[in-house]
Amino acid sequence: MSRPDDHSVRGPGRPRWMSRVLPVLLALIVTACSGPEVPQMPPVDPVPVPPPATGEATVRGCAPELPLLPAATLDACGLQITEAINARLVRPDPETGQPVPDLATAIETNDSQNFTVRLGRNRQFHNGTEVKARNFVAAWNWAAYGPHGMPAQNWFTLIEGGAAMNCPVTGDCSRDGRPTELTGLRVLDDYTFTIRTIRPIVDFQTRLAHPVFSPLPDEFFAIGSDKSPFAAQPIGSGPFRFASRTDAETVLEAWPAYEGGARAALAKVTLKRYDAPQRGADAIRAYRDVVGNTLDVTSVIPTDQLTEDVWRSDLPERAEVGAPRAVQQLVFVGSDRRLVDVRLRRAISKALDREALSRQVFVGTRSPATSWVAPAVPGYRADACGDLCTYDLAESRRLFAAAGGYQGVFHLTVNGDDGNKEWADAVCGQLKNALELDCQVTVLDNRAAVISALEAGELTGVVQQVTRLDYLSPEPFLSAYASTSRQNRTGYRNARYDAQLAAALEATTQAGANEAYREAELVLAEDPPSVPLWVTSTPYAWSNRVTDVRLTTTGSVDLSALRRN
Repeated sequence: MSRPDDHSVRGPGRPRWMSRVLPVLLALIVTACSGPEVPQMPPVDPVPVPPPATGEATVRGCAPELPLLPAATLDACGLQITEAINARLVRPDPETGQPVPDLATAIETNDSQNFTVRLGRNRQFHNGTEVKARNFVAAWNWAAYGPHGMPAQNWFTLIEGGAAMNCPVTGDCSRDGRPTELTGLRVLDDYTFTIRTIRPIVDFQTRLAHPVFSPLPDEFFAIGSDKSPFAAQPIGSGPFRFASRTDAETVLEAWPAYEGGARAALAKVTLKRYDAPQRGADAIRAYRDVVGNTLDVTSVIPTDQLTEDVWRSDLPERAEVGAPRAVQQLVFVGSDRRLVDVRLRRAISKALDREALSRQVFVGTRSPATSWVAPAVPGYRADACGDLCTYDLAESRRLFAAAGGYQGVFHLTVNGDDGNKEWADAVCGQLKNALELDCQVTVLDNRAAVISALEAGELTGVVQQVTRLDYLSPEPFLSAYASTSRQNRTGYRNARYDAQLAAALEATTQAGANEAYREAELVLAEDPPSVPLWVTSTPYAWSNRVTDVRLTTTGSVDLSALRRN
């Protein structure tokens, strides 16, 4: 297998003289007259100071895959927490996904390769220390250093010197002679640092909105090499501070000194875990608790409640569907040698009637996928999957027979806390009918359990995966299949694919980058590491105790916007 928030500048804890400094400007100052295109960010308008955070709410949560360090957290369950507790230079606007101010007052560039970052003063970590330039530079150096084993270490290879610090996805990662600092970072003073990327990168500022680029306090570096105490009680600088965590819930509290544009309206949010189906804590229980007003928000609606709009009847004026910003797919387990023949993988994909599944199981909240990228992303191409995603029973059977079939049980593994079993059973039913494939659904408690089993080599067949819009680019949807990505847990390797991703980074315009991503998708269509199923809209619902319920561009509940009735 070849492989708009609130941008006021006054808040509790700010020196009194600062209350008179109303305009805050975060702009990309550009002087481009030639060379690569340089995106610009509009100035920030002053708005009134918000009232203090009051009240509390309980939101459906789930188990993070890894410890809560910024560079370790790339999964939806973990990001629900790290997005709330970590400020960064910019953050994505919840409506548009475009970067808006957070800790920076300016990011200046005239070539999309050399950036000067200016920080706001008196911005605090949750331990009361000030956020300074060194806290960004030290955090990024630590995350980029390969021996630390951070899943997001390859994100920092875009900065000059990052590739030399990185470690291969497999094999030894020696510390001998390995640089410990990114040569592309330089601290000029407490509130100014510079970034030099390996080449002009037209969407670099947009990437900086992701929590992996959060700063870390001096305390993180003072505790020694074992960072588990910090991960157990992380210290951020965002609108919420981490209060406590148990196996059942995570508690976040509003940080009154936060002065960015995403101030918390609630004083306390409890993320209650519904990812233990054997104890009755699953998507169905969460749904019933919202109907009964004992849980305030859930962003997972069981598929049987979508049928005939039962959920709309149960939750009049308390339910909505978020924009389609994610793609659900079945990822082939690379260690399953029975799936090496590309004809077999293509046969499985073409045996699936996505239109029927979307209509019968999801009642219009999902639509058949024809790409590995979500339609909301600039550069999306609707036909990227080609005939791989076209239902063709006769061709599917022909390919399946030519490949020699699949011997033994074909496992489809899903996490049970998101209500996946119903659609997984329907998919297996189609594969049985089309190919006489002995398809069986395996349900594990949560996504963390699925990843653990996958990395331990315990799974075969296919594993369900959802890729989401981390920032406005096709790259987050495609990078998981790169040979150098630590999110590539199935061992897919394809040199042509890697070359197209590299070409996208080297593009001097966003249009050029999008064309390279398009070519990368065509490689996936020829040698599929996964089967796109459907574009996912996010149905969500809330109790009668809260208002201003909305989702972020990544599909998680916007905790800062949430208010108590």
